[in-house]
Amino acid sequence: MAQTDKADENDRGGFSQDLERGPGPDVLNNRLSTGSALSGIGSAISSSDSSIMGDPDQQPDTGEEWGPQHPCYPHLNPHVPVDSPEYVNTRIIRIRRDWLLEGDLAPTFSNLYPEILDPAGLNEQEFRRIIEKLNGELVPTFSPYNWRNILDGVLGLATGWLWDDFGFTAAKIRLRNLEKWIEQWNSNMEKTFSADENTIPPKIVPLRRTGYMTLDIQIPDPEIAPAPPSTPGASRQGYTAEQADNVV
Repeated sequence: MAQTDKADENDRGGFSQDLERGPGPDVLNNRLSTGSALSGIGSAISSSDSSIMGDPDQQPDTGEEWGPQHPCYPHLNPHVPVDSPEYVNTRIIRIRRDWLLEGDLAPTFSNLYPEILDPAGLNEQEFRRIIEKLNGELVPTFSPYNWRNILDGVLGLATGWLWDDFGFTAAKIRLRNLEKWIEQWNSNMEKTFSADENTIPPKIVPLRRTGYMTLDIQIPDPEIAPAPPSTPGASRQGYTAEQADNVV
């Protein structure tokens, strides 16, 4: 038996009977590390031409790159017919939702002032007054924790939703008053700019047209070149004035 155990120990390549000590030094020396065995392959991401590394000429995204996501970007006006003069002479500045105020409980809009509105006739003070008015009305209107909304839900359930169909709920009343306020604001701006026939006054698009997802403000076309199309491998150094004219 002793000779058999010794033979088995030799067949195992010199492993010690003491498992806590691990394999002997002769076994470790005969093993090849994975790194040395694959040293001829090289690293897949060390090459500058690797797609994982990205474009070396590409600048880091600072969040202020000119394009549709920029706060001052003039969008085409989707609220007028494409064959109308307003479609050619006006653009839309979109004010995005501010999800940090109420989350998804109520639509609220960002008070970040797009400076492109200043030459259009809407200064920062008036802009912030508009945002404060809209957010102040929309939060209690859509909040499910408002006591009047809870009462309207109970009355609607008790009357088979006839309370809602007749428009007696506070949410519908508030929204109708808010739309009237927007119409009145647009009317006042038209009266203010009525002296100059060549000037198009700023206009707030009704929130129902945007589904309360954005606040669209119509302004005269600032005649700013759109964002140039990005091409793979091209450096982002911007277009010259002649190239921008060609894009338009």
